[in-house]
Amino acid sequence: MNNPESSKHKVKPKVTRLKPSERDKERYVAYEIASKIPLGYGADKVLISEINALLGLFMAPKANLASMKYNPEKQRGIIRINRKFVEYLRSCFAVTKHVGNQEVVIKTLKTSGMIDKVKKYVQ
Repeated sequence: MNNPESSKHKVKPKVTRLKPSERDKERYVAYEIASKIPLGYGADKVLISEINALLGLFMAPKANLASMKYNPEKQRGIIRINRKFVEYLRSCFAVTKHVGNQEVVIKTLKTSGMIDKVKKYVQ
């Protein structure tokens, strides 16, 4: 039943990189969390889960949301998001009133296509 010739010449699939025009374009958003009591190290992860819940089951995977950097002393961070969903992210910031059990206000500091341009707002 086994064909001996087919087992000798197995062809490996060739993996090619996507062209820059085919890749998703991303934006980096620097944000600041204002609260009465300082939040801990996990505040960025809780914020991402809150935003994913607000975006919903169908929009959250397309948004490709990720926390790139977070400074707990200044309560500032960087979020990477698909460029088509930046306005949705800003509206999620306006709607989000609680991170964990703390009352917060989140404001956008800077939006850019390059992470180096927003890093100075976090450090």
